[in-house]
Order: sequence, then C-alpha cells, then structure tokens
Amino acid sequence: MKILLIGEYSNIHWTLAEALRKMEHRVDVLSHSNLWLNNSDYLYPNRSSIRWGVLKNTFNLLKTLPQLRGYDVVQLVNPYFLKLKPELLQYVFQYLKKNNKKIFLGGFEYDFYWIYMCLNKNALRYNDFYANGAFRDTIDNKMAIINWMHGFRGKLNRIIANNCNGIITSLYESYLAYQPYFSGKTKYIPFPIESLPHPQIPSKKIEKVKFYISLKHHREEWKGKDELYSALYKLYYRHPSACEIKQTVFTPYDECEHFMDGCDVMLDQLYSYSPGLNALYAMSKGIVVVGGAEEEHYNLLGEDRLRPIINVRPEGNDIYNKLESLLANTNKISQLSADSIEYIKKHHCPIKVAKECLDFWEKN
Repeated sequence: MKILLIGEYSNIHWTLAEALRKMEHRVDVLSHSNLWLNNSDYLYPNRSSIRWGVLKNTFNLLKTLPQLRGYDVVQLVNPYFLKLKPELLQYVFQYLKKNNKKIFLGGFEYDFYWIYMCLNKNALRYNDFYANGAFRDTIDNKMAIINWMHGFRGKLNRIIANNCNGIITSLYESYLAYQPYFSGKTKYIPFPIESLPHPQIPSKKIEKVKFYISLKHHREEWKGKDELYSALYKLYYRHPSACEIKQTVFTPYDECEHFMDGCDVMLDQLYSYSPGLNALYAMSKGIVVVGGAEEEHYNLLGEDRLRPIINVRPEGNDIYNKLESLLANTNKISQLSADSIEYIKKHHCPIKVAKECLDFWEKN
C-alpha cells in the first residue's frame, strides 16, 4: 500500500511510518518542522524562518503538491494539518481528496469537535475548559475558542470531517467528541509508542523519590500544570528529605526526554481522562505517571487489569493526597513502573497500531 501521512504531532506519524515500512508498505511523511521535533527524513521538511513567513511556506507547498498524488491512503494529523492559512488548507484538502484514493482525519488533539464537546458542561465531569462547574478563564482557552469556534479552522474541521473516509482518534476525549456525529466512520486506535530495549525500573527500596515536571513559561495554567506544581512543592516543603524535584521550563521534547531520565515519577497533566503523549513516552521508560486516567479511558482501551497511572482530578486536595500517599508507599513505585512498561508494550506497540490502522483504512 502507498501511504502519505501529513502533519506531525510529537512524532506519532513518523513512528507509525517506520512500523508500516517494516510491514513493506511505502510511506511518505510530509510535515513542517517545528520547535519540538527535529527529524530530517521527511519528504518535505520546511525550516523557513518567521521572516519569510506564510508566503514562503505557501510557495514551498505549491511546489510539493504535484508529488502528493496517487496514494492509496492519505492521513491528516488534524484539521489544521500544516502551518498555513486554514483558508488555503481547504483547497489543499480538496486537491488531496481528488487525487488520492482515500483520505482520513486524525483526532489527536484540540479541534472544533473537542472544544464543542468541552463547552457542553454535561459531556464530562471536568475538562480543560470546565472544572468544578466553572469555566477556566485562561488565555489558552480563550485563544482556542477564538481559533476553532469562531475562526476558519472550525469550518475547515467540519468540511474535512464530513468529507473524509474515516476518523482515527487516540484519546478518550477525542473519540467522545467525534463518535456522536460520525459513528459509522470513527475509530479509536492508541498512539504508536516505541518500547525501550532496557527501560529503567526503580528498586523496591527508594531512599528519595525523584519527581519531574515540565512547565511552559507564562503558560503555567496550561493542562493544570500550576495546580500540579503547587501540590508538588507543598509535598517537598513538608517532606524535604523524602523527595526531590527536577523541573524544566519550555523545553523542546528531545531535551525534556533527557531531563526525565533517572526520575521515578512524572507529573503530566490535569483535567484529562486519558494520558497524553508525554505521559506515554515517560511510561515507556518505566517512569510512573501522575495525570489523567479515568475508568472511561481504560474501558475504551479494553484494559481490565493494568492501572499504572496515578489518576488525579481537579477536586480539593486530590493531587496532594495522592502524591503524599505515593511517598508513604514507595514500595508501590517499582510495581507501577513495571506495569507502565507492560501497558505500553500491550497497547501502544507501533506494529500493533499499524495493523489496526491498515484494517480501518481498508474497510472504509
């Protein structure tokens, strides 16, 4: 099968491409490079500076378009699949649909349908936009609403969703957002994550628990990092001899991956029902994750045994209490670490994910 993956989100398309190539499919990946990834093997890596801006990006894309024909499958990482004007991407989508056999949409992060669901306060007990019955009035949330609910991105999202062959989601929230409107062509398939050959597993006796948290400068409220950070430092203040903290601010992914090495526990995000990519990468290393992992997520995944993630909610002292409980029961860390590694191998093996994608592509 000849496959084109367009756009990138924390390396998921590249990981999927490598798995598909091992299965002897021809796969090309088209993506602008960005601040977090630095892969050089893309069909079309675009490293244009801000000075050239949209004009150069558009020119480069127009030069590339004739190559983007004749594929059996094209998959877009999300509706805003390249960093260009959404109005232009509408015509790119139409070109791709006309000149290729099938086209699929990825529901992997924020988009119109996700935000629309979140703004319905009854859809989830809590989410990035609503918690404890109140709207989370943050800059990130305001910008997301402006871009997706009132800007052309939202219209583009609806056009693609209605005209594509299928939609692949990899988070409980994104599945819940798309399924009511596109039940016949929406499929949940986990993210592809490479397992490490020799992941770290902490010893059963830990003298001092090493916590890791990554923050974004001036965006501490993003994903509830401010609340996680506050609870973690409260823990350190009360138990300084039992734990230590490693934190980074606005760190590119490859550096973030390096900094978390050697840590026992990573604090990922709040307001989520399912673990994000950073959490999954940490778990592949044997690092215990504190973040989102509600039962709805495990049920959708079909997992009835493993519960490796310490699920935290935006309720009272839930974060602090669970961190303190972990500190008081450090003997559990080793087992949670082993369970995390098993969880990634069981559900996120790239070859397994690639087979699920192939099956979905062929049937739709």
